[in-house]
Amino acid sequence: MNQIDILKAYMVEHAIRWLAAVAIILIGILVSRLSKRWLTAVLNRSRIRDDLLLKSFFLRSIALTIAAATALAALANLGVEVISIVAGLGVTGLILGFALRDTLSNFAAGLLLLIYRPFRAGHLIEVETAQGVVEELTIVNMQMTTTDGVRVIMPNSRVWGSKIVNYSLSKRRRLELILKVREEDLELAMGVIQAALSDDARVLRTPEPLLRVTGISDSAATLSIWAWTHPQDFQTVSSDEYLRISNELRKAELQIL
Repeated sequence: MNQIDILKAYMVEHAIRWLAAVAIILIGILVSRLSKRWLTAVLNRSRIRDDLLLKSFFLRSIALTIAAATALAALANLGVEVISIVAGLGVTGLILGFALRDTLSNFAAGLLLLIYRPFRAGHLIEVETAQGVVEELTIVNMQMTTTDGVRVIMPNSRVWGSKIVNYSLSKRRRLELILKVREEDLELAMGVIQAALSDDARVLRTPEPLLRVTGISDSAATLSIWAWTHPQDFQTVSSDEYLRISNELRKAELQIL
């Protein structure tokens, strides 16, 4: 057999291997998509169907596992010593563990956040003075949109190590308004304010709104108003309740100081 025949045989042999490797990758992609579709249907019937963060994390982990297995199978078909690669990952893992300790810390914190679930997608939370709605939790960071529309991406380790305030888990929230009226108008003003709160369907009846006189000086009375709302109504009620009360007092010809 001359060199040309040897070269042809070599090319045919390796062409078949490369085609088989490509076929393995394509099959892996197909299996990944079918698995994702099937697992999504299964998870939608499970207890975690409403936990978008956990579902997303689980599906992404499955996809990465299938991708890694497919890559190893394709390399093995090409004659690469996969066992040596896997064995070498142990030593490499120790080296990378020191180099990527922050990433590993974020990964571990992400797992803890998924296990204990202090928040879910769509919850309004506050972490390190940033307040917003949780959008996504990846293996390294948590992403949320603040109440003023800013996208915040925070490492999982900082989220887990910080105080997490979850407003969405509360059944009700209390808002507080403070205003001053003339001392001689105090009783009439309190009646107008109580009526204004009663007319607002977003203000809860139980517990009922509380109106207190917290101080009187220079012929002016300071009123503190406590009212309870559902968490989803808190922002809107907080922003316009003072205006509603002011309009009602103005209609009654009462002055706010």
